[in-house]
Amino acid sequence: MSAESERRSGNRATVEKAFGLLSQQRHKEIAELITDDIDFELPYGPGQKPLVVRGSKPWMALNDATWPAFARFSLAITNVYELADPDVLIVEYQSDGLVRATGKPYRNRYIGVFRFRSGRICAWREFHNPEITAIAMTP
Repeated sequence: MSAESERRSGNRATVEKAFGLLSQQRHKEIAELITDDIDFELPYGPGQKPLVVRGSKPWMALNDATWPAFARFSLAITNVYELADPDVLIVEYQSDGLVRATGKPYRNRYIGVFRFRSGRICAWREFHNPEITAIAMTP
C-alpha cells in the first residue's frame, strides 16, 4: 500500500471513529480526533444562517450545547469519495435521531467535506437540509 493510500485509509478511519463516538453520545472523546484550530462550518445552520466555528474549544462547546437536545442520535456513512489529495474526503451520511423536547424523529442526509492534518480533522464543512432540522425541533 502506498503512503497516500495509507493516509486516505487512516483519514477515513478517523471520520468513522468520530461518527461512532457521536452515535454513542461520546462527543467529548472526539477532541483527540480534531486539531486545535479546526474550522467547522454549517453553510445552512440554525435559522438557515451560516454557522462558522474556529478552534477545538468553541467546537466542543457547540457540541456540548447540541447533543443534549437528542434522546438518541446516530450517523451512518453511505458513501465516501476519495480525492486526488489524500488529506481530503467527501462523505455522504445520514442521521437517525429523536429530538428530546418534541419527541419528533430527526432523519437528515448530509454531505461533509473533511480535511485532515497529521491524521486529525482540521476542517469539517457539513451540508444538510435545514428544513428537516426546523421541523424536528419545532413543537
